[in-house]
Amino acid sequence: QQQEHMNNLAQQRETLARDLSQVQQTLSLLHEGSGSPWESSNPTVRALAEDAVRIKQEMLDLTQRELDLLQQQIRTALAAGARSDAASPTAESVNSEEEAVKRLQILIASYYRDLQLLSETMPSAEELAQRQAALDDARAVANITVEPDKILLSGDEGSLVLRNMTERLADEGVAESRRNIAPICSIRTRFFGSLVASENRSLRPVGKHQYVARVRLQPGDTSLRTREGEWRLKLPDTTNAADYLITLVSPPGDPAELHVFAVAALQAATDPHIPAWLPPELNLAPSN
Repeated sequence: QQQEHMNNLAQQRETLARDLSQVQQTLSLLHEGSGSPWESSNPTVRALAEDAVRIKQEMLDLTQRELDLLQQQIRTALAAGARSDAASPTAESVNSEEEAVKRLQILIASYYRDLQLLSETMPSAEELAQRQAALDDARAVANITVEPDKILLSGDEGSLVLRNMTERLADEGVAESRRNIAPICSIRTRFFGSLVASENRSLRPVGKHQYVARVRLQPGDTSLRTREGEWRLKLPDTTNAADYLITLVSPPGDPAELHVFAVAALQAATDPHIPAWLPPELNLAPSN
Protein backbone atom coordinates (compact mmCIF):
# COMPACT_ATOMS: atom_id res chain seq x y z
CA GLN A 1 0.00 0.00 0.00
CA GLN A 2 2.87 2.37 0.79
CA GLN A 3 4.52 1.57 -2.55
CA GLU A 4 1.23 2.25 -4.32
CA HIS A 5 1.00 5.61 -2.57
CA MET A 6 4.55 6.46 -3.68
CA ASN A 7 3.73 5.46 -7.26
CA ASN A 8 0.67 7.74 -7.21
CA LEU A 9 2.79 10.64 -5.96
CA ALA A 10 5.34 10.03 -8.71
CA GLN A 11 2.60 9.94 -11.36
CA GLN A 12 1.11 13.21 -10.05
CA ARG A 13 4.56 14.80 -10.17
CA GLU A 14 5.07 13.67 -13.76
CA THR A 15 1.67 15.08 -14.73
CA LEU A 16 2.56 18.40 -13.14
CA ALA A 17 5.90 18.37 -14.96
CA ARG A 18 4.07 18.08 -18.27
CA ASP A 19 1.71 20.90 -17.27
CA LEU A 20 4.69 23.04 -16.30
CA SER A 21 6.39 22.34 -19.63
CA GLN A 22 3.29 23.52 -21.51
CA VAL A 23 3.05 26.70 -19.42
CA GLN A 24 6.73 27.45 -19.96
CA GLN A 25 6.43 26.89 -23.70
CA THR A 26 3.52 29.34 -23.85
CA LEU A 27 5.47 31.83 -21.74
CA SER A 28 8.44 31.62 -24.09
CA LEU A 29 6.16 32.51 -26.99
CA LEU A 30 4.36 35.41 -25.29
CA HIS A 31 7.07 36.88 -23.06
CA GLU A 32 9.58 39.05 -24.87
CA GLY A 33 12.73 40.49 -23.38
CA SER A 34 15.09 39.30 -20.66
CA GLY A 35 13.16 40.57 -17.64
CA SER A 36 11.07 38.48 -15.29
CA PRO A 37 7.56 37.62 -16.58
CA TRP A 38 6.26 39.18 -13.36
CA GLU A 39 7.54 42.51 -14.67
CA SER A 40 5.70 42.15 -17.98
CA SER A 41 2.99 44.65 -18.92
CA ASN A 42 1.00 41.74 -20.39
CA PRO A 43 -1.47 40.37 -17.77
CA THR A 44 -1.63 37.04 -19.60
CA VAL A 45 2.13 36.61 -19.17
CA ARG A 46 1.87 37.42 -15.46
CA ALA A 47 -1.02 34.95 -15.06
CA LEU A 48 1.06 32.22 -16.73
CA ALA A 49 3.99 33.04 -14.45
CA GLU A 50 1.67 32.64 -11.47
CA ASP A 51 0.56 29.25 -12.80
CA ALA A 52 4.20 28.18 -13.16
CA VAL A 53 4.93 29.12 -9.55
CA ARG A 54 1.87 27.25 -8.30
CA ILE A 55 2.84 24.12 -10.25
CA LYS A 56 6.45 24.24 -9.01
CA GLN A 57 5.27 24.57 -5.43
CA GLU A 58 2.94 21.58 -5.87
CA MET A 59 5.78 19.58 -7.42
CA LEU A 60 8.00 20.47 -4.46
CA ASP A 61 5.33 19.36 -1.98
CA LEU A 62 4.69 16.07 -3.81
CA THR A 63 8.39 15.28 -4.09
CA GLN A 64 8.93 15.98 -0.39
CA ARG A 65 6.09 13.61 0.51
CA GLU A 66 7.52 10.98 -1.84
CA LEU A 67 10.95 11.37 -0.25
CA ASP A 68 9.52 11.03 3.27
CA LEU A 69 7.76 7.78 2.34
CA LEU A 70 10.87 6.37 0.66
CA GLN A 71 13.07 7.16 3.65
CA GLN A 72 10.51 5.52 5.91
CA GLN A 73 10.56 2.47 3.66
CA ILE A 74 14.37 2.31 3.92
CA ARG A 75 14.20 2.42 7.72
CA THR A 76 11.64 -0.38 7.70
CA ALA A 77 13.79 -2.50 5.36
CA LEU A 78 16.90 -1.98 7.48
CA ALA A 79 15.02 -2.97 10.63
CA ALA A 80 13.69 -6.09 8.91
CA GLY A 81 17.19 -7.01 7.71
CA ALA A 82 18.58 -6.66 11.20
CA ARG A 83 16.02 -9.17 12.48
CA SER A 84 16.64 -11.77 9.74
CA ASP A 85 19.48 -13.65 8.15
CA ALA A 86 18.48 -12.65 4.61
CA ALA A 87 20.74 -9.62 4.58
CA SER A 88 21.73 -9.67 0.93
CA PRO A 89 18.30 -9.04 -0.66
CA THR A 90 17.59 -6.39 1.94
CA ALA A 91 20.92 -4.69 1.21
CA GLU A 92 20.22 -4.65 -2.53
CA SER A 93 16.77 -3.18 -1.91
CA VAL A 94 18.15 -0.52 0.41
CA ASN A 95 20.91 0.44 -2.05
CA SER A 96 18.34 0.89 -4.81
CA GLU A 97 16.10 2.98 -2.59
CA GLU A 98 19.01 5.12 -1.41
CA GLU A 99 19.79 5.93 -5.05
CA ALA A 100 16.15 6.97 -5.47
CA VAL A 101 16.48 9.16 -2.36
CA LYS A 102 19.46 10.97 -3.90
CA ARG A 103 17.51 11.61 -7.11
CA LEU A 104 14.56 13.04 -5.17
CA GLN A 105 16.85 15.23 -3.06
CA ILE A 106 18.39 16.64 -6.25
CA LEU A 107 14.90 17.39 -7.58
CA ILE A 108 13.90 19.12 -4.34
CA ALA A 109 17.06 21.25 -4.36
CA SER A 110 16.31 22.24 -7.96
CA TYR A 111 12.73 23.24 -7.09
CA TYR A 112 13.96 25.30 -4.14
CA ARG A 113 16.47 27.14 -6.36
CA ASP A 114 13.77 27.92 -8.92
CA LEU A 115 11.39 29.24 -6.27
CA GLN A 116 14.19 31.28 -4.68
CA LEU A 117 14.90 32.98 -8.01
CA LEU A 118 11.20 33.72 -8.43
CA SER A 119 11.08 35.27 -4.95
CA GLU A 120 13.33 38.09 -6.20
CA THR A 121 10.29 39.47 -8.00
CA MET A 122 7.24 37.51 -6.88
CA PRO A 123 5.59 38.66 -3.63
CA SER A 124 5.28 36.00 -0.95
CA ALA A 125 1.94 34.81 0.43
CA GLU A 126 2.60 36.89 3.55
CA GLU A 127 3.28 40.01 1.48
CA LEU A 128 0.10 39.47 -0.54
CA ALA A 129 -1.86 39.17 2.71
CA GLN A 130 -0.27 42.39 3.97
CA ARG A 131 -1.24 44.17 0.75
CA GLN A 132 -4.83 43.00 1.10
CA ALA A 133 -4.96 44.09 4.75
CA ALA A 134 -3.63 47.51 3.74
CA LEU A 135 -6.17 47.75 0.91
CA ASP A 136 -9.04 46.98 3.27
CA ASP A 137 -7.81 49.80 5.51
CA ALA A 138 -7.46 52.20 2.56
CA ARG A 139 -11.09 52.02 1.37
CA ALA A 140 -12.06 55.43 2.78
CA VAL A 141 -9.73 57.91 1.08
CA ALA A 142 -9.60 61.41 2.50
CA ASN A 143 -11.02 64.17 0.31
CA ILE A 144 -7.63 65.65 -0.53
CA THR A 145 -5.23 65.45 -3.46
CA VAL A 146 -1.44 65.53 -3.76
CA GLU A 147 0.30 67.14 -6.71
CA PRO A 148 2.99 64.84 -8.18
CA ASP A 149 5.63 67.60 -8.05
CA LYS A 150 4.96 68.54 -4.40
CA ILE A 151 7.83 67.13 -2.36
CA LEU A 152 7.28 68.03 1.31
CA LEU A 153 3.84 66.87 2.44
CA SER A 154 1.59 67.23 5.44
CA GLY A 155 0.57 64.19 7.48
CA ASP A 156 -2.80 63.90 5.73
CA GLU A 157 -1.12 64.19 2.33
CA GLY A 158 1.44 61.55 3.32
CA SER A 159 -1.39 59.26 4.38
CA LEU A 160 -2.99 59.69 0.96
CA VAL A 161 0.29 58.87 -0.79
CA LEU A 162 0.51 55.63 1.20
CA ARG A 163 -3.11 54.84 0.29
CA ASN A 164 -2.26 55.37 -3.39
CA MET A 165 0.71 53.03 -3.05
CA THR A 166 -1.51 50.40 -1.42
CA GLU A 167 -4.00 50.60 -4.27
CA ARG A 168 -1.16 50.27 -6.80
CA LEU A 169 0.10 47.14 -5.02
CA ALA A 170 -3.40 45.65 -5.22
CA ASP A 171 -3.88 46.56 -8.89
CA GLU A 172 -3.54 43.38 -10.95
CA GLY A 173 -3.00 45.51 -14.05
CA VAL A 174 0.34 46.79 -12.70
CA ALA A 175 3.38 44.58 -13.23
CA GLU A 176 5.57 43.45 -10.36
CA SER A 177 9.17 44.64 -10.10
CA ARG A 178 12.35 43.12 -8.73
CA ARG A 179 12.52 43.46 -4.98
CA ASN A 180 16.14 42.43 -4.52
CA ILE A 181 17.43 45.69 -6.01
CA ALA A 182 17.33 48.79 -3.80
CA PRO A 183 17.85 52.22 -5.40
CA ILE A 184 20.32 54.51 -3.63
CA CYS A 185 19.18 57.97 -2.54
CA SER A 186 21.90 60.57 -1.97
CA ILE A 187 20.75 63.02 0.73
CA ARG A 188 22.56 66.32 1.32
CA THR A 189 21.46 69.09 3.73
CA ARG A 190 22.89 72.61 3.88
CA PHE A 191 22.23 75.08 6.69
CA PHE A 192 23.04 78.69 5.85
CA GLY A 193 25.25 77.42 3.04
CA SER A 194 27.24 74.92 5.10
CA LEU A 195 26.91 71.17 4.57
CA VAL A 196 25.53 69.78 7.84
CA ALA A 197 24.38 66.30 6.79
CA SER A 198 25.31 63.88 4.01
CA GLU A 199 24.42 60.22 3.53
CA ASN A 200 23.57 57.61 0.91
CA ARG A 201 20.49 55.64 1.85
CA SER A 202 19.05 52.50 0.25
CA LEU A 203 15.34 52.80 -0.46
CA ARG A 204 13.51 49.59 0.45
CA PRO A 205 11.56 48.04 -2.48
CA VAL A 206 7.98 47.13 -1.57
CA GLY A 207 6.77 45.98 -5.00
CA LYS A 208 5.52 47.34 -8.32
CA HIS A 209 8.32 49.92 -8.68
CA GLN A 210 7.64 51.52 -5.28
CA TYR A 211 10.21 52.23 -2.58
CA VAL A 212 10.27 53.65 0.97
CA ALA A 213 12.77 54.68 3.62
CA ARG A 214 12.75 56.31 7.05
CA VAL A 215 15.43 58.99 7.44
CA ARG A 216 16.34 61.70 9.92
CA LEU A 217 16.46 65.14 8.32
CA GLN A 218 18.01 68.33 9.66
CA PRO A 219 16.54 71.83 9.17
CA GLY A 220 17.83 73.64 6.09
CA ASP A 221 17.91 73.01 2.35
CA THR A 222 17.92 69.32 1.46
CA SER A 223 18.50 67.68 -1.90
CA LEU A 224 17.53 64.07 -2.62
CA ARG A 225 19.03 62.44 -5.68
CA THR A 226 18.41 59.01 -7.18
CA ARG A 227 19.10 57.57 -10.59
CA GLU A 228 15.57 58.69 -11.55
CA GLY A 229 16.02 62.36 -10.70
CA GLU A 230 16.71 65.03 -8.10
CA TRP A 231 14.30 66.70 -5.68
CA ARG A 232 14.73 69.62 -3.27
CA LEU A 233 12.92 70.64 -0.11
CA LYS A 234 13.40 73.16 2.66
CA LEU A 235 12.72 72.52 6.36
CA PRO A 236 12.27 75.69 8.44
CA ASP A 237 15.35 76.88 10.30
CA THR A 238 13.32 76.93 13.52
CA THR A 239 12.53 73.19 13.46
CA ASN A 240 14.54 70.39 15.05
CA ALA A 241 15.89 67.29 13.36
CA ALA A 242 13.10 64.72 12.95
CA ASP A 243 12.28 61.41 11.30
CA TYR A 244 10.69 61.50 7.86
CA LEU A 245 9.36 58.94 5.41
CA ILE A 246 10.57 59.01 1.82
CA THR A 247 8.34 57.41 -0.81
CA LEU A 248 9.41 56.88 -4.40
CA VAL A 249 7.20 55.59 -7.21
CA SER A 250 9.20 55.00 -10.39
CA PRO A 251 7.25 53.05 -13.03
CA PRO A 252 9.12 52.35 -16.29
CA GLY A 253 8.41 54.97 -18.94
CA ASP A 254 6.78 57.44 -16.54
CA PRO A 255 8.28 60.29 -14.46
CA ALA A 256 9.38 59.24 -11.00
CA GLU A 257 7.39 60.70 -8.09
CA LEU A 258 9.10 61.32 -4.74
CA HIS A 259 7.47 62.62 -1.55
CA VAL A 260 8.72 63.34 1.97
CA PHE A 261 6.62 63.70 5.12
CA ALA A 262 7.29 63.69 8.85
CA VAL A 263 6.56 60.48 10.75
CA ALA A 264 5.04 62.48 13.61
CA ALA A 265 2.79 64.38 11.18
CA LEU A 266 1.61 61.11 9.63
CA GLN A 267 0.80 59.63 13.01
CA ALA A 268 -1.08 62.80 13.98
CA ALA A 269 -3.13 62.84 10.76
CA THR A 270 -6.87 62.21 10.70
CA ASP A 271 -7.32 58.43 10.42
CA PRO A 272 -3.76 57.90 9.07
CA HIS A 273 -3.16 55.04 6.64
CA ILE A 274 -0.14 53.11 7.92
CA PRO A 275 -0.22 50.01 5.71
CA ALA A 276 0.68 46.48 6.77
CA TRP A 277 3.13 46.15 3.86
CA LEU A 278 5.50 48.78 5.27
CA PRO A 279 8.86 47.13 6.17
CA PRO A 280 9.13 46.40 9.92
CA GLU A 281 12.41 48.32 10.23
CA LEU A 282 10.45 51.54 9.65
CA ASN A 283 8.95 51.01 13.13
CA LEU A 284 5.45 52.11 12.16
CA ALA A 285 2.62 49.97 13.47
CA PRO A 286 -0.06 49.17 10.83
CA SER A 287 -3.41 50.91 11.11
CA ASN A 288 -6.06 48.98 13.00
